Amino acid sequence: MADSSSRGIAWAGAVNLVGGGLGSLIGLVVAAIVGRELGTEGAGTYFLVVAVFMIVSSVAELGADTGLVRYVSAALAMGRLVDVPHLLRTAVTPVLLAGASVVVVVAGVVSSTGSLGGLPPAFLVAGAAIAVLSSLLAVALAVTRGFGDVLTYPLLQNVVLPLLRVGGVLAVVTAGGGVAAVLTAWMAPVPVVLALAAAVAMTLTVRSSGTLKPSTTRPAERRRVSREFWAFSATRGVTAAVEILLEWVDVILVGALTSPEEAGIYAVVTRCARAGEVIQQAARIAVGPQISAALARGAREEARQVYGLVTAAMIWLAWPFFIVLAVFGDAVLSVFGPGFDDGAASLAILCLAMGLSTAAGTVQTILLMGGRSSWQLVDKSVALTLNIALDLALIPLWGIEGAAVAWAVTIVVDTLLVAYQVQRLMELRPRARHLGVAAALSLGLVGSLTAASRLVLGSSVPELLGTLAAVAIVYLAASWPLRHRLGLVDLVAHRSGSLVPS
Repeated sequence: MADSSSRGIAWAGAVNLVGGGLGSLIGLVVAAIVGRELGTEGAGTYFLVVAVFMIVSSVAELGADTGLVRYVSAALAMGRLVDVPHLLRTAVTPVLLAGASVVVVVAGVVSSTGSLGGLPPAFLVAGAAIAVLSSLLAVALAVTRGFGDVLTYPLLQNVVLPLLRVGGVLAVVTAGGGVAAVLTAWMAPVPVVLALAAAVAMTLTVRSSGTLKPSTTRPAERRRVSREFWAFSATRGVTAAVEILLEWVDVILVGALTSPEEAGIYAVVTRCARAGEVIQQAARIAVGPQISAALARGAREEARQVYGLVTAAMIWLAWPFFIVLAVFGDAVLSVFGPGFDDGAASLAILCLAMGLSTAAGTVQTILLMGGRSSWQLVDKSVALTLNIALDLALIPLWGIEGAAVAWAVTIVVDTLLVAYQVQRLMELRPRARHLGVAAALSLGLVGSLTAASRLVLGSSVPELLGTLAAVAIVYLAASWPLRHRLGLVDLVAHRSGSLVPS
């Protein structure tokens, strides 16, 4: 597999953007199938179970995935590949134990509370076990990312897994299966993809370190590495649990405070808005190892310049998506079936907040790769508390629009807090010249053309597709002469260690 540092951030980002884009698209196709075949109520039950699955998977990871990205990439940068087999054992053993504990806890909970949405307890326990396998999948893929392999993660996580899921779900609904059958088809591919990811991770480890066995020498050094790894990762694990609650708690609360139908509509709204996060995720995956390696070498200027270039590219790519989604929200949601277009106002609110979040760049990644996992834990705890408080106050008043406002406020507050920590406390400030050009081009060109199309032509799927095609052509044509001012040329030319103080 290619080392991302040899091809640069632009290559890594492009690969992950394509893979993430395909994954998001396939995920939306699955949501559309579920919405059309199961209706808003069935979709509500489906997404509530998916929410629990994702929460269990994230909790069982214990933060070991992020820890492996950071420490494997740092070991690679510092020429300490002998530490990698020990890092793998250090990471995997606690995750296995935590996973077994999670399954036992879920079994105890469902035996006392009964079914969820009509699903039997045995099904929910089996789902918890597969969720633990999903956490091991994240750990295996983190090893490949730490080694600078930019292909395995998007191929397996964003293409193979979603394709297997959509194929299974389509087959099940064609055969007339209900919610339980659809969820089974959605979970079943996890063990298959885990086996593939584990094989790649072990191959890369053996290729670089010569063995999968931890070194028998330097026991004191191994203990030090283990302590440092879990001092970082354990904090990150708690933070990841808080983050996944942030992602799904509003869906759960909408279902509890209103109805499963409203939860189904709101879940689809949030999945559409989060589709734009594929750009942030691609940037995070591409930048994480580079930032970690740069900070490990003490190359703060490189880290600062990478941050600025990537942030400008994120605005250039993401803002047009959020603008079109906000303006044509009713047309987009109509694809998922009758009744889902009631979430158009909520979708517009979330698009505004997520656009603002994108403008801060990869601040979460920089915070983590800089070793400030404890800062992020505090940040996310504040955000979760704020989100739950706002949800409890606003959902009874405004329904799903109240949930959207609560999440939007939470996103903005969290983003401002983390941006302050990265740019002021860590003193990693991006250059503003590229950011301003990207923002002005997105708002001025895409915003005006999309709004005009909506006013003149109206809003339906054909108008949406026509507007997308026309705006994309005009936007790319206008961006070409501005490619230097957007920072795109510098980003494509970047190689690890190639940026120098300016």
